[in-house]
Amino acid sequence: MLKLTYHDDKERSYCNICEQERDSSFWYYSCSICDTSAHPKCVFGQFPFLKEGITWAYNDHSHTHDLKFFRKVEGYLECFHCGNLCQEEILKCEESTCNYIIHCKCRDYYV
Repeated sequence: MLKLTYHDDKERSYCNICEQERDSSFWYYSCSICDTSAHPKCVFGQFPFLKEGITWAYNDHSHTHDLKFFRKVEGYLECFHCGNLCQEEILKCEESTCNYIIHCKCRDYYV
């Protein structure tokens, strides 16, 4: 279980999610049992108030089926737009026979 933590020390600290340096003078999430720490934005992602599996209500995509929102996807499939592996928030087609998947950030470029 992660807990919100503040501990201002001078050691170099890193986020266990994005693996970037973490400024220890800011609040962060940590687990004292497994010695894990992370930026709040890495824990919650770009869309902290969206529930996984909701149907994307916006009609701002050109795909012919409804899309569902997910924070992570198992197997890290490739984004339909950029071709990179999907390791962050994605929109995935609801149809089981369709393999359409796109990063939320790529959706803005592919309307």
